[in-house]
Amino acid sequence: MKKILLVLLLMTTVIGSLMAQGRLVTGKVTSAADGSALPGVSVSVRGTSRGATTSANGSYSISVSDNATLVFSFVGFKSQSASVGSRAVIDVQLASDDQELSEVVVVGYGTKKRVEFTGSASTVKGAAISERPVQSFSQGLTGQAAGVNITQPNGLLNNPPVIRVRGLSSLSLSSFPLVVIDGIPISTDNVSANSTTNNPLGDINPSDIESIDILKDAASAAIYGSRAGAGVLLITTKRGKSGKAKVSIDSWAGVSNAVRLPDVLNAQQYMDHKNYAIGNALALNPNAVAASQRNASNQSFLPNYNADGSLIDTDWYKEVYQTSFSQNHNMTINGGSDKTTYYFSAGYSDQEGFLRSNSFQRRSGRFNLDHQATSWMKLTANFNYSNTYNKAPMSGSNPGGAFNTSGLGRIAVAQVPNLPAYLPDGNYNLENNTVGRMNNLLPAQFPNPSAVRDLDKISSENTRLIANLGVEFNLAKGLTAKSSYSWDRRNTENIRF
Repeated sequence: MKKILLVLLLMTTVIGSLMAQGRLVTGKVTSAADGSALPGVSVSVRGTSRGATTSANGSYSISVSDNATLVFSFVGFKSQSASVGSRAVIDVQLASDDQELSEVVVVGYGTKKRVEFTGSASTVKGAAISERPVQSFSQGLTGQAAGVNITQPNGLLNNPPVIRVRGLSSLSLSSFPLVVIDGIPISTDNVSANSTTNNPLGDINPSDIESIDILKDAASAAIYGSRAGAGVLLITTKRGKSGKAKVSIDSWAGVSNAVRLPDVLNAQQYMDHKNYAIGNALALNPNAVAASQRNASNQSFLPNYNADGSLIDTDWYKEVYQTSFSQNHNMTINGGSDKTTYYFSAGYSDQEGFLRSNSFQRRSGRFNLDHQATSWMKLTANFNYSNTYNKAPMSGSNPGGAFNTSGLGRIAVAQVPNLPAYLPDGNYNLENNTVGRMNNLLPAQFPNPSAVRDLDKISSENTRLIANLGVEFNLAKGLTAKSSYSWDRRNTENIRF
Protein backbone atom coordinates (compact mmCIF):
# COMPACT_ATOMS: atom_id res chain seq x y z
CA MET A 1 0.00 0.00 0.00
CA LYS A 2 2.82 2.40 0.84
CA LYS A 3 4.40 1.66 -2.53
CA ILE A 4 1.16 2.50 -4.34
CA LEU A 5 0.83 5.82 -2.44
CA LEU A 6 4.47 6.68 -3.25
CA VAL A 7 3.93 6.00 -6.96
CA LEU A 8 0.74 8.11 -7.01
CA LEU A 9 2.56 11.01 -5.27
CA LEU A 10 5.43 10.82 -7.74
CA MET A 11 3.05 10.77 -10.71
CA THR A 12 1.16 13.77 -9.32
CA THR A 13 4.39 15.75 -8.92
CA VAL A 14 5.57 14.92 -12.44
CA ILE A 15 2.22 15.74 -14.03
CA GLY A 16 2.02 19.00 -12.11
CA SER A 17 5.52 19.89 -13.17
CA LEU A 18 4.75 19.05 -16.80
CA MET A 19 1.56 21.10 -16.66
CA ALA A 20 3.46 24.03 -15.18
CA GLN A 21 6.14 23.81 -17.83
CA GLY A 22 3.64 23.43 -20.64
CA ARG A 23 1.49 26.56 -20.04
CA LEU A 24 1.22 28.54 -23.28
CA VAL A 25 1.91 32.27 -23.37
CA THR A 26 1.12 34.34 -26.48
CA GLY A 27 1.57 37.96 -27.43
CA LYS A 28 2.73 40.49 -29.97
CA VAL A 29 5.96 42.49 -30.27
CA THR A 30 5.82 45.98 -31.79
CA SER A 31 8.05 48.99 -32.18
CA ALA A 32 7.76 51.68 -29.52
CA ALA A 33 8.46 54.34 -32.14
CA ASP A 34 5.54 53.79 -34.51
CA GLY A 35 3.69 50.70 -33.26
CA SER A 36 4.61 48.60 -36.29
CA ALA A 37 4.91 44.83 -35.89
CA LEU A 38 8.44 43.43 -35.55
CA PRO A 39 9.01 40.09 -37.30
CA GLY A 40 11.96 37.88 -36.38
CA VAL A 41 12.23 38.99 -32.72
CA SER A 42 13.90 36.36 -30.53
CA VAL A 43 11.73 35.32 -27.53
CA SER A 44 13.51 33.08 -24.99
CA VAL A 45 12.91 31.78 -21.48
CA ARG A 46 15.69 33.00 -19.22
CA GLY A 47 17.84 30.18 -17.86
CA THR A 48 16.57 27.61 -20.37
CA SER A 49 17.16 26.67 -23.96
CA ARG A 50 13.54 27.19 -24.95
CA GLY A 51 12.78 29.97 -27.40
CA ALA A 52 10.57 31.21 -30.23
CA THR A 53 10.58 33.81 -32.98
CA THR A 54 7.86 36.32 -33.85
CA SER A 55 5.98 35.84 -37.11
CA ALA A 56 5.46 38.36 -39.92
CA ASN A 57 2.77 40.18 -37.90
CA GLY A 58 4.92 40.23 -34.73
CA SER A 59 2.99 37.52 -32.84
CA TYR A 60 4.55 34.64 -30.87
CA SER A 61 3.66 31.69 -28.63
CA ILE A 62 5.87 29.85 -26.16
CA SER A 63 5.48 27.24 -23.37
CA VAL A 64 6.58 28.51 -19.94
CA SER A 65 6.22 27.95 -16.21
CA ASP A 66 4.57 30.38 -13.78
CA ASN A 67 7.82 31.75 -12.44
CA ALA A 68 9.51 32.12 -15.87
CA THR A 69 10.95 35.32 -17.30
CA LEU A 70 10.78 36.04 -21.04
CA VAL A 71 13.61 37.89 -22.79
CA PHE A 72 12.86 39.76 -26.04
CA SER A 73 15.84 40.71 -28.23
CA PHE A 74 16.13 42.12 -31.74
CA VAL A 75 18.91 43.74 -33.76
CA GLY A 76 18.65 47.50 -33.60
CA PHE A 77 16.40 47.48 -30.52
CA LYS A 78 17.02 47.34 -26.78
CA SER A 79 16.45 43.95 -25.16
CA GLN A 80 13.54 43.73 -22.74
CA SER A 81 12.53 41.24 -20.02
CA ALA A 82 9.05 40.37 -18.75
CA SER A 83 7.99 38.16 -15.82
CA VAL A 84 5.25 35.73 -16.77
CA GLY A 85 3.49 35.23 -13.44
CA SER A 86 -0.09 34.21 -14.10
CA ARG A 87 -0.42 36.09 -17.38
CA ALA A 88 -1.39 34.23 -20.55
CA VAL A 89 -0.89 37.18 -22.94
CA ILE A 90 2.21 39.39 -22.85
CA ASP A 91 2.53 42.19 -25.42
CA VAL A 92 5.83 44.03 -25.60
CA GLN A 93 7.05 47.25 -27.25
CA LEU A 94 10.77 47.41 -28.02
CA ALA A 95 12.60 50.75 -28.02
CA SER A 96 15.07 51.58 -30.76
CA ASP A 97 18.76 51.23 -29.93
CA ASP A 98 20.10 53.44 -32.75
CA GLN A 99 23.55 54.84 -32.03
CA GLU A 100 23.78 58.59 -32.35
CA LEU A 101 26.19 59.80 -35.04
CA SER A 102 27.78 62.25 -32.63
CA GLU A 103 28.98 59.35 -30.47
CA VAL A 104 31.23 57.86 -33.16
CA VAL A 105 33.66 59.23 -35.72
CA VAL A 106 34.49 57.53 -38.99
CA VAL A 107 38.28 57.27 -39.26
CA GLY A 108 39.69 55.61 -42.32
CA TYR A 109 38.52 52.03 -42.52
CA GLY A 110 36.48 51.96 -39.31
CA THR A 111 34.87 53.99 -36.54
CA LYS A 112 35.89 55.14 -33.08
CA LYS A 113 34.00 56.45 -30.12
CA ARG A 114 34.37 60.19 -29.95
CA VAL A 115 35.64 60.02 -26.37
CA GLU A 116 38.44 57.71 -27.53
CA PHE A 117 39.38 59.75 -30.60
CA THR A 118 42.40 62.01 -30.07
CA GLY A 119 42.69 63.50 -33.58
CA SER A 120 41.03 66.57 -35.05
CA ALA A 121 37.74 65.86 -36.81
CA SER A 122 34.29 67.30 -37.34
CA THR A 123 31.06 65.44 -37.99
CA VAL A 124 28.17 66.88 -39.99
CA LYS A 125 24.86 65.02 -40.07
CA GLY A 126 23.22 64.45 -43.41
CA ALA A 127 20.02 66.11 -42.19
CA ALA A 128 21.92 69.41 -42.01
CA ILE A 129 22.36 69.50 -45.81
CA SER A 130 19.66 67.23 -47.26
CA GLU A 131 16.99 69.94 -47.25
CA ARG A 132 19.17 72.70 -48.66
CA PRO A 133 18.70 73.76 -52.31
CA VAL A 134 22.22 72.73 -53.38
CA GLN A 135 23.55 70.68 -56.30
CA SER A 136 26.25 68.87 -54.30
CA PHE A 137 26.75 68.01 -50.64
CA SER A 138 29.97 70.03 -50.61
CA GLN A 139 28.04 73.27 -51.07
CA GLY A 140 25.85 72.42 -48.08
CA LEU A 141 28.90 72.13 -45.81
CA THR A 142 29.36 75.91 -45.76
CA GLY A 143 29.51 77.06 -42.14
CA GLN A 144 28.95 73.54 -40.76
CA ALA A 145 32.48 72.62 -39.59
CA ALA A 146 35.20 74.62 -37.87
CA GLY A 147 38.40 75.02 -39.84
CA VAL A 148 36.72 74.22 -43.17
CA ASN A 149 36.39 77.09 -45.63
CA ILE A 150 34.08 76.63 -48.64
CA THR A 151 33.78 79.23 -51.41
CA GLN A 152 31.55 79.16 -54.48
CA PRO A 153 33.67 80.76 -57.25
CA ASN A 154 30.72 81.79 -59.43
CA GLY A 155 26.97 81.43 -59.81
CA LEU A 156 26.93 78.69 -62.47
CA LEU A 157 24.96 75.61 -61.51
CA ASN A 158 26.88 72.50 -60.41
CA ASN A 159 30.15 74.39 -60.22
CA PRO A 160 32.87 72.71 -58.10
CA PRO A 161 33.33 74.73 -54.91
CA VAL A 162 36.71 75.64 -53.48
CA ILE A 163 37.19 73.66 -50.24
CA ARG A 164 40.10 74.34 -47.93
CA VAL A 165 40.63 72.41 -44.72
CA ARG A 166 42.75 74.56 -42.42
CA GLY A 167 43.91 76.82 -45.22
CA LEU A 168 46.20 76.43 -48.22
CA SER A 169 48.34 73.30 -48.02
CA SER A 170 50.29 73.47 -51.30
CA LEU A 171 51.64 76.23 -53.53
CA SER A 172 51.80 74.28 -56.78
CA LEU A 173 49.55 71.22 -56.28
CA SER A 174 45.89 70.82 -55.40
CA SER A 175 44.73 71.87 -51.94
CA PHE A 176 41.36 70.13 -52.37
CA PRO A 177 40.72 67.49 -49.68
CA LEU A 178 40.39 63.81 -50.53
CA VAL A 179 36.73 62.77 -50.79
CA VAL A 180 35.85 59.16 -49.86
CA ILE A 181 32.29 57.84 -50.28
CA ASP A 182 31.59 54.51 -48.57
CA GLY A 183 35.27 53.64 -48.84
CA ILE A 184 35.70 54.78 -52.47
CA PRO A 185 37.94 57.81 -53.17
CA ILE A 186 36.35 59.85 -55.98
CA SER A 187 37.55 62.62 -58.27
CA THR A 188 36.79 66.23 -57.45
CA ASP A 189 38.00 68.25 -60.45
CA ASN A 190 35.71 69.91 -62.99
CA VAL A 191 35.19 67.25 -65.69
CA SER A 192 33.81 69.67 -68.27
CA ALA A 193 36.12 70.67 -71.13
CA ASN A 194 34.09 73.74 -72.12
CA SER A 195 32.54 76.76 -70.43
CA THR A 196 29.90 74.58 -68.76
CA THR A 197 30.82 73.50 -65.24
CA ASN A 198 30.44 69.85 -64.20
CA ASN A 199 31.11 68.90 -60.60
CA PRO A 200 31.72 65.16 -59.93
CA LEU A 201 30.53 65.67 -56.36
CA GLY A 202 27.12 66.56 -57.80
CA ASP A 203 26.70 62.91 -58.84
CA ILE A 204 25.85 62.06 -55.21
CA ASN A 205 22.35 62.88 -54.07
CA PRO A 206 22.68 64.92 -50.83
CA SER A 207 19.54 63.19 -49.48
CA ASP A 208 21.37 59.83 -49.47
CA ILE A 209 24.05 61.01 -47.03
CA GLU A 210 23.91 59.85 -43.42
CA SER A 211 26.98 61.71 -42.13
CA ILE A 212 30.11 63.53 -43.25
CA ASP A 213 33.28 63.21 -41.17
CA ILE A 214 36.04 65.70 -41.90
CA LEU A 215 39.54 64.62 -40.83
CA LYS A 216 41.67 67.70 -40.41
CA ASP A 217 45.02 66.60 -39.04
CA ALA A 218 48.04 64.67 -40.35
CA ALA A 219 46.90 61.41 -38.75
CA SER A 220 44.69 60.72 -41.78
CA ALA A 221 47.83 60.46 -43.93
CA ALA A 222 48.70 57.26 -42.09
CA ILE A 223 45.83 55.58 -43.97
CA TYR A 224 45.48 57.47 -47.24
CA GLY A 225 49.02 58.72 -47.76
CA SER A 226 49.89 62.00 -49.44
CA ARG A 227 46.40 62.31 -50.90
CA ALA A 228 45.19 63.18 -47.42
CA GLY A 229 47.63 66.08 -47.04
CA ALA A 230 44.79 68.59 -47.52
CA GLY A 231 42.32 66.74 -45.28
CA VAL A 232 39.77 64.00 -45.89
CA LEU A 233 35.99 64.13 -46.32
CA LEU A 234 34.52 60.74 -45.38
CA ILE A 235 30.96 60.35 -46.66
CA THR A 236 28.74 57.64 -45.17
CA THR A 237 25.49 56.95 -47.01
CA LYS A 238 22.27 55.81 -45.39
CA ARG A 239 21.67 52.13 -44.62
CA GLY A 240 18.52 50.12 -44.10
CA LYS A 241 17.09 49.45 -40.64
CA SER A 242 15.43 46.20 -39.64
CA GLY A 243 11.69 46.27 -39.39
CA LYS A 244 8.70 46.93 -41.58
CA ALA A 245 9.45 48.68 -44.88
CA LYS A 246 9.20 52.46 -44.59
CA VAL A 247 8.56 54.72 -47.56
CA SER A 248 9.33 58.44 -47.43
CA ILE A 249 9.00 61.17 -50.03
CA ASP A 250 10.40 64.68 -49.77
CA SER A 251 10.32 67.54 -52.25
CA TRP A 252 11.24 71.18 -52.42
CA ALA A 253 10.84 73.96 -54.96
CA GLY A 254 12.01 77.55 -55.15
CA VAL A 255 12.87 80.57 -57.25
CA SER A 256 16.06 82.61 -57.47
CA ASN A 257 17.17 85.92 -58.90
CA ALA A 258 20.42 87.75 -59.53
CA VAL A 259 20.80 90.25 -56.69
CA ARG A 260 22.92 93.33 -56.03
CA LEU A 261 23.50 94.01 -59.73
CA PRO A 262 25.28 97.33 -60.33
CA ASP A 263 23.28 100.29 -61.61
CA VAL A 264 24.14 101.14 -65.22
CA LEU A 265 23.47 104.17 -67.45
CA ASN A 266 20.33 104.35 -69.54
CA ALA A 267 20.50 105.10 -73.27
CA GLN A 268 20.44 108.90 -72.99
CA GLN A 269 22.95 108.99 -70.13
CA TYR A 270 25.23 106.62 -72.02
CA MET A 271 25.19 108.71 -75.21
CA ASP A 272 25.82 111.94 -73.29
CA HIS A 273 28.69 110.40 -71.36
CA LYS A 274 30.40 108.81 -74.39
CA ASN A 275 30.03 111.87 -76.62
CA TYR A 276 31.40 114.11 -73.86
CA ALA A 277 34.41 111.79 -73.56
CA ILE A 278 34.96 111.96 -77.34
CA GLY A 279 34.88 115.76 -77.18
CA ASN A 280 37.55 115.74 -74.49
CA ALA A 281 39.71 113.35 -76.53
CA LEU A 282 39.46 115.53 -79.63
CA ALA A 283 40.43 118.60 -77.62
CA LEU A 284 43.70 116.86 -76.76
CA ASN A 285 44.21 115.16 -80.11
CA PRO A 286 42.19 116.16 -83.20
CA ASN A 287 42.87 112.75 -84.70
CA ALA A 288 41.73 110.75 -81.69
CA VAL A 289 38.54 109.81 -83.54
CA ALA A 290 38.39 109.53 -87.32
CA ALA A 291 36.18 112.03 -89.13
CA SER A 292 34.11 109.18 -90.58
CA GLN A 293 33.28 108.03 -87.05
CA ARG A 294 31.79 111.31 -85.81
CA ASN A 295 29.29 113.86 -87.10
CA ALA A 296 29.61 117.61 -87.44
CA SER A 297 28.90 118.01 -83.75
CA ASN A 298 31.72 115.54 -82.93
CA GLN A 299 29.24 112.93 -81.72
CA SER A 300 29.64 109.23 -82.41
CA PHE A 301 26.71 107.83 -80.41
CA LEU A 302 23.36 108.86 -81.82
CA PRO A 303 19.76 108.03 -80.87
CA ASN A 304 18.01 104.96 -82.30
CA TYR A 305 14.24 104.72 -82.31
CA ASN A 306 11.61 102.03 -82.06
CA ALA A 307 8.81 101.69 -84.62
CA ASP A 308 6.54 103.80 -82.39
CA GLY A 309 9.09 106.62 -82.31
CA SER A 310 10.28 106.01 -78.73
CA LEU A 311 13.99 106.02 -77.92
CA ILE A 312 15.57 102.58 -77.87
CA ASP A 313 16.76 101.93 -74.32
CA THR A 314 17.67 98.25 -73.93
CA ASP A 315 17.90 96.70 -70.47
CA TRP A 316 20.56 94.07 -71.17
CA TYR A 317 20.05 92.61 -67.70
CA LYS A 318 16.71 91.24 -68.91
CA GLU A 319 18.44 89.58 -71.87
CA VAL A 320 21.03 87.88 -69.66
CA TYR A 321 19.36 87.19 -66.30
CA GLN A 322 16.06 85.58 -65.36
CA THR A 323 13.86 84.59 -62.46
CA SER A 324 14.63 80.87 -62.29
CA PHE A 325 12.60 77.97 -60.94
CA SER A 326 14.08 74.85 -59.34
CA GLN A 327 12.58 71.63 -57.99
CA ASN A 328 13.88 68.51 -56.28
CA HIS A 329 12.15 65.22 -55.44
CA ASN A 330 13.35 62.14 -53.52
CA MET A 331 11.80 58.82 -52.55
CA THR A 332 13.37 56.28 -50.18
CA ILE A 333 12.39 52.77 -49.07
CA ASN A 334 14.21 50.99 -46.25
CA GLY A 335 13.56 48.02 -44.01
CA GLY A 336 14.54 44.39 -43.54
CA SER A 337 14.82 41.58 -41.04
CA ASP A 338 17.24 40.90 -38.21
CA LYS A 339 19.73 39.50 -40.73
CA THR A 340 19.14 41.46 -43.93
CA THR A 341 18.48 45.19 -44.31
CA TYR A 342 18.09 47.29 -47.44
CA TYR A 343 17.95 50.94 -48.47
CA PHE A 344 16.67 52.15 -51.84
CA SER A 345 16.36 55.70 -53.07
CA ALA A 346 15.44 57.48 -56.28
CA GLY A 347 15.93 61.19 -56.86
CA TYR A 348 15.23 63.79 -59.52
CA SER A 349 16.49 67.36 -59.52
CA ASP A 350 15.71 70.01 -62.15
CA GLN A 351 17.23 73.42 -61.51
CA GLU A 352 17.47 76.62 -63.51
CA GLY A 353 20.15 79.24 -62.98
CA PHE A 354 19.57 82.98 -62.74
CA LEU A 355 21.70 83.18 -65.90
CA ARG A 356 19.51 82.40 -68.90
CA SER A 357 20.14 79.04 -70.62
CA ASN A 358 21.92 77.72 -67.51
CA SER A 359 20.32 74.54 -66.17
CA PHE A 360 21.17 71.39 -64.23
CA GLN A 361 19.33 68.06 -64.10
CA ARG A 362 20.19 65.00 -62.03
CA ARG A 363 18.58 61.57 -62.04
CA SER A 364 19.94 59.25 -59.38
CA GLY A 365 19.27 55.88 -57.80
CA ARG A 366 20.93 54.12 -54.87
CA PHE A 367 20.64 50.61 -53.43
CA ASN A 368 22.46 49.61 -50.23
CA LEU A 369 22.24 46.07 -48.85
CA ASP A 370 23.57 44.49 -45.64
CA HIS A 371 23.32 40.77 -44.87
CA GLN A 372 24.52 39.07 -41.69
CA ALA A 373 25.32 35.69 -43.22
CA THR A 374 26.67 34.16 -40.00
CA SER A 375 27.59 35.36 -36.54
CA TRP A 376 31.11 36.02 -37.83
CA MET A 377 30.55 37.11 -41.46
CA LYS A 378 28.70 40.12 -42.85
CA LEU A 379 28.14 40.98 -46.53
CA THR A 380 27.60 44.53 -47.83
CA ALA A 381 26.76 46.00 -51.22
CA ASN A 382 26.41 49.63 -52.38
CA PHE A 383 25.28 50.73 -55.83
CA ASN A 384 24.83 54.34 -56.92
CA TYR A 385 23.81 55.33 -60.46
CA SER A 386 23.46 58.92 -61.58
CA ASN A 387 23.01 60.93 -64.74
CA THR A 388 23.71 64.66 -64.60
CA TYR A 389 23.24 67.12 -67.43
CA ASN A 390 24.71 70.62 -67.22
CA LYS A 391 23.99 73.37 -69.73
CA ALA A 392 25.40 76.89 -69.64
CA PRO A 393 26.17 79.69 -72.13
CA MET A 394 29.50 81.48 -72.34
CA SER A 395 29.38 83.13 -68.93
CA GLY A 396 32.90 84.54 -68.77
CA SER A 397 33.16 83.54 -65.11
CA ASN A 398 34.84 80.13 -65.14
CA PRO A 399 38.64 79.64 -65.00
CA GLY A 400 40.37 80.50 -68.25
CA GLY A 401 37.45 82.50 -69.60
CA ALA A 402 37.18 85.42 -67.21
CA PHE A 403 38.11 88.01 -69.86
CA ASN A 404 36.22 86.64 -72.86
CA THR A 405 34.36 89.43 -74.63
CA SER A 406 31.48 87.02 -75.17
CA GLY A 407 31.07 86.37 -71.43
CA LEU A 408 27.46 87.19 -70.61
CA GLY A 409 28.25 88.39 -67.11
CA ARG A 410 30.45 91.13 -68.60
CA ILE A 411 28.21 91.97 -71.58
CA ALA A 412 25.22 92.65 -69.36
CA VAL A 413 27.12 95.52 -67.71
CA ALA A 414 29.16 96.87 -70.62
CA GLN A 415 26.84 96.55 -73.66
CA VAL A 416 25.60 99.71 -75.42
CA PRO A 417 22.06 100.48 -74.17
CA ASN A 418 20.93 102.58 -77.20
CA LEU A 419 21.11 99.49 -79.46
CA PRO A 420 18.37 96.84 -79.64
CA ALA A 421 18.77 93.11 -79.24
CA TYR A 422 16.42 92.43 -82.18
CA LEU A 423 15.61 94.13 -85.45
CA PRO A 424 12.01 95.07 -86.33
CA ASP A 425 11.67 91.87 -88.39
CA GLY A 426 12.54 89.75 -85.34
CA ASN A 427 16.09 88.83 -86.39
CA TYR A 428 19.06 89.39 -84.13
CA ASN A 429 20.73 92.79 -84.41
CA LEU A 430 24.19 91.71 -85.62
CA GLU A 431 27.20 93.24 -87.33
CA ASN A 432 29.87 90.62 -87.96
CA ASN A 433 30.64 89.27 -84.45
CA THR A 434 29.17 92.17 -82.49
CA VAL A 435 25.80 93.78 -81.97
CA GLY A 436 24.74 95.99 -84.92
CA ARG A 437 25.71 99.67 -84.52
CA MET A 438 22.65 101.12 -86.36
CA ASN A 439 22.91 104.97 -86.12
CA ASN A 440 26.05 104.87 -83.98
CA LEU A 441 29.16 105.84 -85.94
CA LEU A 442 31.53 103.76 -83.79
CA PRO A 443 31.21 99.94 -83.92
CA ALA A 444 30.20 98.07 -80.79
CA GLN A 445 32.81 96.03 -78.93
CA PHE A 446 30.72 93.17 -77.58
CA PRO A 447 28.56 90.46 -79.17
CA ASN A 448 24.79 90.47 -78.98
CA PRO A 449 24.10 88.52 -75.74
CA SER A 450 20.73 87.34 -77.06
CA ALA A 451 22.43 85.51 -79.93
CA VAL A 452 25.13 84.14 -77.62
CA ARG A 453 22.46 82.98 -75.18
CA ASP A 454 20.26 81.26 -77.76
CA LEU A 455 22.62 79.97 -80.44
CA ASP A 456 25.63 78.74 -78.48
CA LYS A 457 25.10 75.06 -77.57
CA ILE A 458 27.38 74.16 -74.65
CA SER A 459 26.68 71.20 -72.39
CA SER A 460 28.35 68.52 -70.29
CA GLU A 461 26.64 65.23 -69.43
CA ASN A 462 27.96 62.78 -66.86
CA THR A 463 26.76 59.17 -66.47
CA ARG A 464 28.25 57.42 -63.48
CA LEU A 465 28.08 54.11 -61.62
CA ILE A 466 29.73 53.77 -58.20
CA ALA A 467 29.63 50.26 -56.74
CA ASN A 468 31.16 48.63 -53.68
CA LEU A 469 30.98 44.95 -52.67
CA GLY A 470 32.42 43.98 -49.29
CA VAL A 471 32.72 41.15 -46.79
CA GLU A 472 33.53 41.61 -43.10
CA PHE A 473 34.88 38.89 -40.82
CA ASN A 474 34.64 39.08 -37.04
CA LEU A 475 37.87 37.27 -36.11
CA ALA A 476 37.79 37.99 -32.41
CA LYS A 477 36.37 40.47 -29.97
CA GLY A 478 37.61 43.88 -31.14
CA LEU A 479 39.32 42.39 -34.20
CA THR A 480 37.61 42.65 -37.60
CA ALA A 481 38.92 42.01 -41.11
CA LYS A 482 37.21 43.59 -44.10
CA SER A 483 37.75 43.14 -47.82
CA SER A 484 35.97 45.18 -50.51
CA TYR A 485 35.88 45.54 -54.27
CA SER A 486 35.07 48.99 -55.62
CA TRP A 487 34.13 50.22 -59.07
CA ASP A 488 33.81 53.83 -60.20
CA ARG A 489 32.80 54.05 -63.86
CA ARG A 490 32.15 57.46 -65.42
CA ASN A 491 31.31 58.56 -68.94
CA THR A 492 31.44 62.30 -69.68
CA GLU A 493 30.20 63.87 -72.92
CA ASN A 494 31.10 67.50 -73.57
CA ILE A 495 29.42 69.35 -76.46
CA ARG A 496 30.24 72.82 -77.75
CA PHE A 497 28.74 74.47 -80.82
